[in-house]
Amino acid sequence: MNAIDVLKKISSNLTQRQNSAALSNYRVLCSNIAFLNKSFSNAIGTLRVIHGAIESALKNDSLLTPQFKSGTDLNAFVPIVSRLQLNSFSVFDKLSALTTPDDRAHITVQNVSALSRGFDDYNNLVTATRQYIDSIVSDSYQLCLLDPKSFNYHVLVSLNSFSKYATKSLAHALFNPEVESALNEFGTLKFKDWAKSHITECNHTTFAQKVDFLFSEVGLPTDLDLPDDLKNLFKFSSEFTHIGYISTFFTSSPGAEVIFGDDDGPYLPSTENFSELKYEVLETACKALVSIYIPSLVKSLKKLMLNSEAEEFSTSLYLATKALSEAVFSRNSKYYFFVKTGLIGSPASVPLTCMCGRTKTWVPPHATTELYCNSCGSSFQLFEVNGDGGYIITSNGPVKIIGADVPDFDDLPMIEKIKLLRQCEEAKTGRIAQPGSRWAGTE
Repeated sequence: MNAIDVLKKISSNLTQRQNSAALSNYRVLCSNIAFLNKSFSNAIGTLRVIHGAIESALKNDSLLTPQFKSGTDLNAFVPIVSRLQLNSFSVFDKLSALTTPDDRAHITVQNVSALSRGFDDYNNLVTATRQYIDSIVSDSYQLCLLDPKSFNYHVLVSLNSFSKYATKSLAHALFNPEVESALNEFGTLKFKDWAKSHITECNHTTFAQKVDFLFSEVGLPTDLDLPDDLKNLFKFSSEFTHIGYISTFFTSSPGAEVIFGDDDGPYLPSTENFSELKYEVLETACKALVSIYIPSLVKSLKKLMLNSEAEEFSTSLYLATKALSEAVFSRNSKYYFFVKTGLIGSPASVPLTCMCGRTKTWVPPHATTELYCNSCGSSFQLFEVNGDGGYIITSNGPVKIIGADVPDFDDLPMIEKIKLLRQCEEAKTGRIAQPGSRWAGTE
């Protein structure tokens, strides 16, 4: 294949967009987006409250470590750390506002075109995404380092760019004599010396390098794919932010859309496609907050503050991390249920209560394609159990076998509860399948 062959393939295939198709369950997508968006917003709100307490504590010199107390050179970082957090909230709030679920309350076949998603929608969402992951990584990088030359580099590069086109009013609001003198000093440096000079330094100049450095500092995330996901999202968002050929082709090509529908009303393929991207962005944003930003903030506070004060804030921050992590984990997971042999394929309906709290009634003829939660998108796997037993002993506690003719655990006499709980304690050393786990192994 030569250059002309490739050009012809591009010309024939990337000048006319293919018809859109809905590839996911749109109703479940909207449910997941609503749930994660609320969890994300709650986490931001919690961080705001904690920031207020941190800001007050940082003003108390007696709570600071010796190298950051008033009168020391590094004391300049105390207000900077507080300001970095405050700046982040503007970026966080923007992404939160752009990742809410679609509202179909008043959508009909006649006005369903209002749900069509095009260039402006994608550009706004993906630009906000790029700003978010840039902010998360850059701020976390500075919080981890608390290094004068590194911070000088990133701020002076930003100031240098800003000053080139700043209007008089913007310049007046920002460029006082002290800032101008620092910028003038930076102006004496040649471009090749920006990353290593007497006033600046940057050992990790690319986004990918910063990501790798951060995970080496705060530890690998539970989701081992997250570092690559962040790098890929950075590249993907760059394509939209910089108005690449593919992003503009995909989002601006006209074309009629077929109308789909579910119990909530009509929708379009482009609506579902956009929601799918919205959810993926939201999930990655939550994981980045949990795995990079909050651990970096904790690391920073442990440098700035005395141990007792730093530990108190660390506990509050990790509680916020735990809540958001559990919210992400509860979406699109795989859960296991134990059912009595003969129940599947019988005329009886099977109640399957998901870990998210929603119960799905699996009706005959018990199609395996229906083994998922309509609320959170989690999949269900069923294990048939023979014999007369009524409970499965797991490391998480006794689980009633669905369809067994026994009382619920809560309705058992106390002596029977204690007996089962003792068996559960013994089972903790073994590998046992359990509802809510991602693995299955019976014992």
